[in-house]
Amino acid sequence: MISRNEMVSYLDLKTPDQRGVTVVELLVVVVVIAVIVGFALMQRGGANEQFKRQNVAQELKSAFERARFDSVKRRADSSGIQAKVVVDQTTFTLTTDRDQNGLLETSDNEVANLSGQNIVIAGNTGITLPVTITYNQRGEATAIDAGGVIEPVFLVCNVSCASPTQANSNIVLVTPTGTVNLLAGGSPLPTFSPPGGISTVPANTSINNTAVVTPTPSPTP
Repeated sequence: MISRNEMVSYLDLKTPDQRGVTVVELLVVVVVIAVIVGFALMQRGGANEQFKRQNVAQELKSAFERARFDSVKRRADSSGIQAKVVVDQTTFTLTTDRDQNGLLETSDNEVANLSGQNIVIAGNTGITLPVTITYNQRGEATAIDAGGVIEPVFLVCNVSCASPTQANSNIVLVTPTGTVNLLAGGSPLPTFSPPGGISTVPANTSINNTAVVTPTPSPTP
């Protein structure tokens, strides 16, 4: 027969091997894991939103560059054939001579629609969308909104452009010469001088009369 002291010793020996995790401890671990996973998903979601916004900003920049190239290539010397980009809050439309027939037609339009992406476009202070940017044969840009000629500076933002920062927006800026700058939101805007005039050379102007053609010397034997 086992005595009481022997039974206590036996239980004491078995207790360490039978220890497990309490329900409270398990719940604490589950909650900690859930919090960590939640933060990870939030960070991933934010990164995805930024990636989508940056892609849209890059596509808008590319649209401006394509319009400029098209006008220069075709020597578009009149407004009716100049390539253009029309920018609105949730769309931008690129119009180039895609079929190369010398005309700009509705079928030439390429529309980028941002609806459902939680991305919007806004004009800089004093700009009213939509804005139409056209390019002449030299690649110079002219931007017009409802009030007239403007300096084309656009914000591409996640959800809203009310408080643009580097984390939630990009700036797409078109210079007077037609080049395009893509900046982080909140960046200071550079200033550019308008392009200079074109020098004209009269039709009867001849080559500088001080220029002479030197005869090829005879080889020395």
